[in-house]
Amino acid sequence: MKGVWKDEEVKALFGAVEKCKSAGKRVSFAFQEHAEQYSRKANSIRNYYYNEVERLNSDPERANCLGIDLSLHKKMIKRFFSSNEKNEIIQKIKDLVNKGCSVRKACFLLSNGDVSTMLRYQNKFRAVELPKNSNILPFKKKSMKITDSDLQGLFMGLVRLIKKSAEEEISMRINQQIDREEEIERNLIAKLGQRERELAFLKDDNERLKKENANLKKQIMRKFCFEATKLNVENVKA
Repeated sequence: MKGVWKDEEVKALFGAVEKCKSAGKRVSFAFQEHAEQYSRKANSIRNYYYNEVERLNSDPERANCLGIDLSLHKKMIKRFFSSNEKNEIIQKIKDLVNKGCSVRKACFLLSNGDVSTMLRYQNKFRAVELPKNSNILPFKKKSMKITDSDLQGLFMGLVRLIKKSAEEEISMRINQQIDREEEIERNLIAKLGQRERELAFLKDDNERLKKENANLKKQIMRKFCFEATKLNVENVKA
């Protein structure tokens, strides 16, 4: 049954989460990959994972049977901004935006590259700032009659809302593509570093072999000289 989780699938999910964390990825990547592999919804997997973390903390014997290290799996605890923290971070983001940064880049810089913190800053900024630019038009209360002007205003508001929704969808897809490209770039850099280390090792090994070869040549020459001298002495005695 689709709603039933077998032990093998539970271990696969927790293993995928550990793999994402060790690679510096967001846990949501593990939920998405598991959803594609097991034909489940990513949000359902996310809810199951955090509930299962709580259950396993109450049942360490089952965690041991599954081979799950609970120290690698902590239930997410929401940390809310204080009023001062909110005002301070909003102002810092605005200052960077005024200097030419995008909101996303400003949040990234302020978070010192921590993706989780960046998303918290970005979501808070949007929650505070976007309502000021809302596309929802106020409805006139003084009259129950809807005029052509009202209908036109509502229509244009709907058009702007649809356009904004489409822009946000495109922005989300672009951000996802950027995340994938950044992951590919990190992997390529890691592979390049590995190749450079291998090349340095081979270079050192080659130098060592050259020295050993030179020493062997010297030993062979000394041996030949010794044998030649010995034969010469024997011929003179004869």
